[in-house]
Amino acid sequence: MPTNVCRWAMTVSMLVLLFSAIVLAGETSGPKDAGQKALDKQIRASLPKVINTGADLFNEGDRAGCYRLYQGSLLTLRPLLEHHPELQKAIDAAQADAEQQPTVSARAFALRGALDKIRENLRSTETAATSTAKPSGNSPPKPRPALWDRLGGEKAVRKVVDDFVDLAAKDSRVNFDRNGKYKHDPVKAADVKEQLVDFISAASGGPLKYTGKSMKEVHKGMGITTAEFNALAADLRKALEQNGAGRADVDALLKAVEETRKDIVEGR
Repeated sequence: MPTNVCRWAMTVSMLVLLFSAIVLAGETSGPKDAGQKALDKQIRASLPKVINTGADLFNEGDRAGCYRLYQGSLLTLRPLLEHHPELQKAIDAAQADAEQQPTVSARAFALRGALDKIRENLRSTETAATSTAKPSGNSPPKPRPALWDRLGGEKAVRKVVDDFVDLAAKDSRVNFDRNGKYKHDPVKAADVKEQLVDFISAASGGPLKYTGKSMKEVHKGMGITTAEFNALAADLRKALEQNGAGRADVDALLKAVEETRKDIVEGR
């Protein structure tokens, strides 16, 4: 069987198994509201796998495979989100937008936006639900907010990441595309930014979990030098500072980034 056919069969199998588990989770007994929350949690937990698999297909040249995976995922998700009519509308709008795009790459990118919106919305819903509990009358003094919160939470960190990637991509000292070896189209750029947000969250006490590959595995073979790593860190500092992060918080995040140096730098 040809490699691309095998890969597509594996993708379809993954999709079926993934969303079968989601549907079963949605059929659990108990109050309707509790069932919907459980379903939302399962959907949110499953989306990174779908998004990352699609990004891998896209980056390996199988644009159509990426598009079909995203399309099938959204068609499967739509009836499961009837308690989120705004997300159903977002799916419909993305499907309509995709149909108007001239290339399969653009169609994949249009659908990726809907998947990101669903993931972000369900994150926000879960965060809001967990923040409604009232403290007891004799609660102890509040601990210092996590670095994630001091940076401004998800919205602020996403802005920092957007600025950071833009700075690094234009910085010749960083060699962001490794002399043209790694092309950063819109789908790849969105994936990189999503992974960075999750990584910063995991490193700063935020609610988002990094589920990607290890830093060593991600950067293996890129030949990143000490000077390039330093330039990248400088761009991150600049992005944090221009978005209002305090010096102590900037230093704290850069300390976490510094711990990855041994796994990223391969050359002198």
